Amino acid sequence: MIARLTSSVALAAEREWLRAIFYMCLSAVCWSAIELAGEHWVNDVSAYQVVWTRYAFHLLFMIVVLGPRYKATIIRTQRFKLQMARAFCMLAMPVCYIVAAQNMPAQDVWSVYWFAPMMVLGLSSWLLGERAGSRRWAAAAFGLVGVLLVLQPGRGILSLASLMAAGMGLSFSLHLTLSRVLRVEHPLANLFYTGFGVFVPLCFVVPFLWQTPSLTSLGGMAFIGVVGALGLFAFARSAELAPMPVVAGFAYTEVIFTMLLNVVLFHEQPGRMMLLGGLVIVGVVIYLFWHELHTHEAR
Repeated sequence: MIARLTSSVALAAEREWLRAIFYMCLSAVCWSAIELAGEHWVNDVSAYQVVWTRYAFHLLFMIVVLGPRYKATIIRTQRFKLQMARAFCMLAMPVCYIVAAQNMPAQDVWSVYWFAPMMVLGLSSWLLGERAGSRRWAAAAFGLVGVLLVLQPGRGILSLASLMAAGMGLSFSLHLTLSRVLRVEHPLANLFYTGFGVFVPLCFVVPFLWQTPSLTSLGGMAFIGVVGALGLFAFARSAELAPMPVVAGFAYTEVIFTMLLNVVLFHEQPGRMMLLGGLVIVGVVIYLFWHELHTHEAR
């Protein structure tokens, strides 16, 4: 009887971390899609207006589509201050990117940002007591090497503007950490307050920067809002279902998905170094999955 119960608990835990990995990879697909949508479809409004409009569609989708079914569930929270702190991280992330990208090439910004999975491992150990272990740390380091091979950064990573890019990565990491802390809250409430906490402050800024968007840009921002909401939901769910060291390294799949979408949708052919970096990242992801599988089997 005890053996059966233990086996059932182990199976349930394994399913949880498998779902967590799936959600992290799903969020990576969504992040890739909205990044490319912003790059190719939205080019006649300010970056701050893009962020504001994204979260306007995010909230509109939640209220109009999910509100009738879930009603007060989407706004019910016992930890409002923590929700706002978590939302602030998601506000700081694009602000840091915008400032950094104004002062250094985009590939340099992203190169610094992708230290984020290693930041997640550090924060999970420091704040939550979730130890990563040497193998996960090594995998994250190799994943970063793969990213740098793909992006091929220049000297911009040594400039002061790189501090803003690092702030972008730190915001990502803190948002994921707080998602783990807020796992006791309803996932839709977490999603609502993320959008609310970004949208409201930008309401005081965007009127001074407003530019009337074209229909293409408006459609692109609507796409970014809805797909971005799905990505944030999946991102938070990954942190709720498993310890952060389990899912952090799978964030690197975003780089792979971005490469694939560029090839399929925009016919951009990657160079040799990009392919090598992509193979390194794929190898890291396969190793991490194998590691988590065998870790849970051993238990």
